[in-house]
Amino acid sequence: MPKTSLGDQRLRYLQSDRKVNSTIGGYATLRNSPPINFGVVFTAPERQTIIESVYDHVHDNGWTAQRHGAFPTRDIPVKQISVSDTIYKRLSTRLFPFLQQHTGIDAKFWTFRDLFVIGYHEHHQRALKLHSDGCLASLTLLLNDPSEFGGGGTFFEKFNLHIEQNPGDAWIHDGKLRHSGLEISHGQRLVMVAFMDTIGGHTNMLAQR
Repeated sequence: MPKTSLGDQRLRYLQSDRKVNSTIGGYATLRNSPPINFGVVFTAPERQTIIESVYDHVHDNGWTAQRHGAFPTRDIPVKQISVSDTIYKRLSTRLFPFLQQHTGIDAKFWTFRDLFVIGYHEHHQRALKLHSDGCLASLTLLLNDPSEFGGGGTFFEKFNLHIEQNPGDAWIHDGKLRHSGLEISHGQRLVMVAFMDTIGGHTNMLAQR
């Protein structure tokens, strides 16, 4: 990749939606793409450890419900749970190089603007209305097994696409892509969500090397 500034890389990506077949290094930019399944990021035992850490925090502190303005979610910031360092390291080392390929923005510039776990629940928040995220790229990752809830999934308006995730799979999409969390009928659905950008957020471990 040519050595260009963050500003140039960011602008080139933001303008790539003006082109019908814009590509970066042979890949379609995320700006013009349906959500992409990155694949498994956390194994079943690792997900169970994360879930237990979330429930330990909820037991002592409860869920938050007012962090996201017009589209609040019943969630827990990952930075508040006991395995947060492991999660940040895994996601940054696995996903930021992938984002570089699909945006043209160098991996070292990416950060987490927010990283949290949503708890959709039959007696609390069952769904999330159609919205877009205030970031360049977003991650959705199902933590618990689908046998623990009914319904759910993520709907993407532009592509009329309903995604039912496999546990541990990371789905990545452009932050401006309008989507909704579909209603669950029973149980609890635990979803990890990341807002990823080049401005603000948690320190990028790749940039420290």
